[in-house]
Amino acid sequence: MKLWNTREELVAQIVTLACQGVSARAIARALGVSRNTVRKLLAEHRQARDTEAASALPRKPRRAPRPSKLDDFQAKIGELLERHPDITAQRVFEDLRAAGYGGGYTAVKEHVRVVRPAPPPKASQPTPEYGPAEMAESDWSPYVIEFTHAPRSMVQVFAYTLNYSTRKHFALYERCDIYALMDGHVATFERFGGAAWACKYDGQKAVVLGWEGKQPIFNPRYLVFCAHYEFRPVACRPKHPNDKPHVERAYWEFDRSFINGRSFRDVPDMRGQLLGWEDGIADLRPRRRAPKRARMELFAEEQPLLRALPRHAYDTARVAYRHCSIDGYVPWNGNRYAVPYDHITDILPIRITQHELLVYAADFSCVARHELVPRGAGQDIGGGVYHPRKAQGHHAGADLDQLRGTFDGMGEGAGAFLDALCAVSPRQAAHQARCILLLRERFSTTDLCAALRHAQAFGAFEHQSVERILAARGTPRRLAEYVSEDLTRRVVLNMGVTHQPRDLAEYDRLPLAGNLTSRTEQEEPPCPESSQTPPTTSSSSGSDEPSRSSG
Repeated sequence: MKLWNTREELVAQIVTLACQGVSARAIARALGVSRNTVRKLLAEHRQARDTEAASALPRKPRRAPRPSKLDDFQAKIGELLERHPDITAQRVFEDLRAAGYGGGYTAVKEHVRVVRPAPPPKASQPTPEYGPAEMAESDWSPYVIEFTHAPRSMVQVFAYTLNYSTRKHFALYERCDIYALMDGHVATFERFGGAAWACKYDGQKAVVLGWEGKQPIFNPRYLVFCAHYEFRPVACRPKHPNDKPHVERAYWEFDRSFINGRSFRDVPDMRGQLLGWEDGIADLRPRRRAPKRARMELFAEEQPLLRALPRHAYDTARVAYRHCSIDGYVPWNGNRYAVPYDHITDILPIRITQHELLVYAADFSCVARHELVPRGAGQDIGGGVYHPRKAQGHHAGADLDQLRGTFDGMGEGAGAFLDALCAVSPRQAAHQARCILLLRERFSTTDLCAALRHAQAFGAFEHQSVERILAARGTPRRLAEYVSEDLTRRVVLNMGVTHQPRDLAEYDRLPLAGNLTSRTEQEEPPCPESSQTPPTTSSSSGSDEPSRSSG
């Protein structure tokens, strides 16, 4: 049976037996080692007691120096490192191979790590200091959170930090788009009672669309938001995180002080705990750099100098167009939201905030209002409120009375077609009407009304007949085209543009500049000074040619 397992146990037993007067031969026989090992360990023990201080760290084993293939090239390696301090081990290896080195790359890499001088420490880059309310910083950071009562999800954390007092505010969102960015600023401004005169951002597309040399190209939509609150956006240089150190440090504090050691049921619970942490912990901490005073004490000096807030907050909602289905729902982010049956198959504008969804009619009157549910849940929201008869189990869709209002509002001939359909096939009228309205998803209302008039003239009241007429005479369209045409119409109306752009082929038929100059000099004699008149622009002469200054 082995009496020891480690070197320390072996040394302890050898020393103990030697102190009891046991010979080296007997110790070696009892512990199963050689007599030379016993003598060696006893000699090391006596030497350590007499000359060396006891240490808990293991000593580096002493080995005899072994020859290396790099011995003849150490001078060359030193010369390369002296001339090129940042040279890589791979380049050193290539030069040594060219000089006759026959070893491998690993030996060169390990030797360069040992002999290369350590780089001198770099001092922290200085950051500009700003006075009260002069500058703030904002940024985004993603966090993957394991919720206890909700699926694991990624939360985008918005941060806004005042540079002088270092008071900060965080907000949680599903996305880090421009709408969430503006909503986070609005919430921060309301919490602070004002806005800093300027705010720094990195290269996020919601703020900076791109760079023209050293000039940032800002997002026009975000510039409107900045003008509403009268603060100036400042774009940080690419790859210079030190330009906004306060907000970067804010995320370090958020990670270490708030996320660390906490659990969250879901996103609302996380928002509640975040608000309590800001009020009870983050705002009460002192500023780390001079002046080292409490944040709220410094904020009391900074708050009166912030930009005053407007009477009404900026509308940060997203606006989009959605097609109302035949059963009275509009889709958004993997869910469906109920709309009254009066608007089935209509293309409706919807307004989405961070917490609710509002549906508007064609005259922009609000027809439905819903609280947002998590994206991708696949739920139908509000059916019991906006479809009461369906909730009671009477029928599965809009009845003829509701469909009649939709047909009457479509245009000329649609209401008459529905009346004729009810007279010819009263039992199938509702089904046929719903199927005909579904064609509005693919064809314009004008083409559909024309097809209904044509079908009524020939007594074709089935939806298949109407669909064949549309396929032959109508032009399919998409929702994106509808929105684009509607936006173009509104822009033209608001800008007062009364002329159409000229055909570019007219410019192709014009002579070149050189030929034009020579022809003018040859064909047109110079006019007397008394007959010269100032040139007129296209707008003053009534011509539809765009002026050079506006082109």
